[in-house]
Amino acid sequence: MKKIILAAFLISALSSVHAQETAPRLYTLPSPFERYTHYLATVRYTGAIPLGSFSDSYIDKASFKNYSISLEWVLRNSPLSVGGELGSSYFQKRIPRAIYESGDETVSAVQTRTLTQYPLQFFVNYHFLPKSSSIQPYVQLSGGISFLDYTLYYGSLAQQKQKTAPTYGVGVGSKFMFKKDGSFGADVRVKYQGTSFKYDYVDKGVPTLNASVGFFTAGGN
Repeated sequence: MKKIILAAFLISALSSVHAQETAPRLYTLPSPFERYTHYLATVRYTGAIPLGSFSDSYIDKASFKNYSISLEWVLRNSPLSVGGELGSSYFQKRIPRAIYESGDETVSAVQTRTLTQYPLQFFVNYHFLPKSSSIQPYVQLSGGISFLDYTLYYGSLAQQKQKTAPTYGVGVGSKFMFKKDGSFGADVRVKYQGTSFKYDYVDKGVPTLNASVGFFTAGGN
């Protein structure tokens, strides 16, 4: 009887050890961001500084009326992500009253200079750290088109030019995950953007330096 009890005890102990060895260790599994292709939807607020001839000859004031939304796909087993971003930016500067000549007419007016852009860009990000990292620095290249509205006011009179032009950008940034295996985070980015546009005061394009803060939500399959 004692031998039977001892044998049963040994079999039970061996079975327990085997079960522990074969049971999945869930806490060692990679996060969903490592295991699956996923997407990020980001809403971004941007401050922009005019550069170059755009600043020298037309508007030299920073703008804080800039927003964008993007959708980004993070590729499986790759440090790359690709996506698209649709934005809106607005620059304005008011010049004190002065005398302006337009053809045979002379006008005394307060001049208000404005430029509105709606850029649609496709981008590629290269991430330097694994997808499981809670901090994910990256560099970005982007290109696309921008719809521009150049409107120059002389008092209530307006001179306007609308055009669609090529636009491009180069940026550096970092994503910050609120939880390592979560689905929400922040994205901070600094980006140089240039748009090919030539009209009136703007003769060498529209270069700007943009600093932005975004918040994203992630999903996957």
